[in-house]
Amino acid sequence: MDRRTFVGRAGLGAGALILGGVPVWPDSTLAKRRNKIGFAGDGVFTEGIASGEPAPNGITLWTRLGGHERDRKLTLEVARDKDFAKVIHREVVIAQKKRDHTIRKRVHGRKLLKPGEQYFYRFETSRRGSEVGRFRTALPADSREPVRVAFFSCQDFQAGFYGAHQAIAGTDDLDLVICLGDYIYERNFYAGPRTDTTGANGDGEVQTLGEYRSKYRLYRSDPDLRAMHAAHPFVHIPDDHEVEDNWAGAHPGEATLRVRVPFLERRTNAFAALSEYMPIRPIPKQRYRFYRKLALGRNADVLLLDERQYRDDQPCGDRALAPPCPEADAPGRTFLGAEQKQWLKDELRASQATWKLIGNQLMVMSLDAPAPGNPFIVDSWDGYGAERTELLSFIRANDIRDVAFLTGDIHTFWAGHVKVNGRSGDVVASEFVGGSISSLGAPEAVGKTLGNPPLTKEQIQIFTDTDVMGANPHFVYQDQGRRGYGVLEAREHELRVEFKGVNALVRTPNAQTIGSFRVRSGNPHVEVLGKVV
Repeated sequence: MDRRTFVGRAGLGAGALILGGVPVWPDSTLAKRRNKIGFAGDGVFTEGIASGEPAPNGITLWTRLGGHERDRKLTLEVARDKDFAKVIHREVVIAQKKRDHTIRKRVHGRKLLKPGEQYFYRFETSRRGSEVGRFRTALPADSREPVRVAFFSCQDFQAGFYGAHQAIAGTDDLDLVICLGDYIYERNFYAGPRTDTTGANGDGEVQTLGEYRSKYRLYRSDPDLRAMHAAHPFVHIPDDHEVEDNWAGAHPGEATLRVRVPFLERRTNAFAALSEYMPIRPIPKQRYRFYRKLALGRNADVLLLDERQYRDDQPCGDRALAPPCPEADAPGRTFLGAEQKQWLKDELRASQATWKLIGNQLMVMSLDAPAPGNPFIVDSWDGYGAERTELLSFIRANDIRDVAFLTGDIHTFWAGHVKVNGRSGDVVASEFVGGSISSLGAPEAVGKTLGNPPLTKEQIQIFTDTDVMGANPHFVYQDQGRRGYGVLEAREHELRVEFKGVNALVRTPNAQTIGSFRVRSGNPHVEVLGKVV
């Protein structure tokens, strides 16, 4: 067992019921109904299990019970060992029909879970059990132990296999896995080795609540994705494809093939399904608030943003590779919304952790092509330049050091320096863009998704043949051809990041380190330690 294996004995909290010497915690909201709900005999756990949002003394555990039409009881167990000889917690939970029989349960308590320790969990009917999952609680607030985090985005089901998740699942020492958006795709964008026939028309397009639920069930049918969830605590921030391509606030995005549901209703359906299928804690009175903070000891705070729900519409009709767009830098336009922006500033200023890791769906650094000053995509921070400058100037003015943005969305690997206005000025942070699990990059996609309307082959050729590093001198690394993910280690005096490349067209790829980087505490510049061409 590793350095965090739990070796103490948990006590019993006041008010616990006793069942075989193990605490059983009643769910007060359902206690009155328990006698009317039957215990599940059979049932299936085909969507696997998951843990999420680790705290020093808490974790959220998730599963879905299939094979039933009515509400059913089952048992949740947490143990110190994978054989469940040392069960420390057992309780009855309910798979509710109104939540598509998903279960999301927060297990917490200082006398129950200890900081920085490893535990195992499972769900059981009277005759069948789920697979066994593993989680680690977060490190205590004063811990200087290194923190290791994997981050990924963009896993279109049709485009490829999830061998990257197989590799993440096999990495034993991760404290957290972060999905930076596009966990599902609301419709089919790419041809590939698999087929997605969800939706009313069998074309992969989902719009109703039931259809979004079926999309999550399809994605969770992948054994490598389930293995990743079973192996590590997980947290997810949605981007556009969890709802609709390139949506912004109350504005729909790219036109769907067949509009069957008004956009705001569709967005609510998408958020409801996401909340059911992810191991996240609802924030009181803010049911669909997805931005939040996770503290991972003294070395790292993780600040997760929502860059879709509160933003203004994209400027200049959301065109890519268009002439320069003056509206993109217009003052008063918002990307985060006033409340979230103030929350982020407050958290950055108050953080006592060395590294402030910002989970960020869309690139902060400018991406110009074919020449400096001509943003390639205005759906990102490049379309909201005034607010970007405001935020980055705040970081500089308040001398907030050791800020690193972890970014998804663009299906390619990038690393570089975050400057005050995106492309010039002082360097105030670093940024690492972690590729995609399976979704195609610009060279392969030939413009099918990189713009509205789609790019032409000629425009894509301009982008891929341009000396991107020359047009964007704040970049220190790029890889547009590989799929994969990133792994980060936060230490007291340095941040280490590795980009891992995989072949998404085969089921069992070997993850290869294609780039490695260091950022020293107190200096936001990214050092390239190695790369594979």
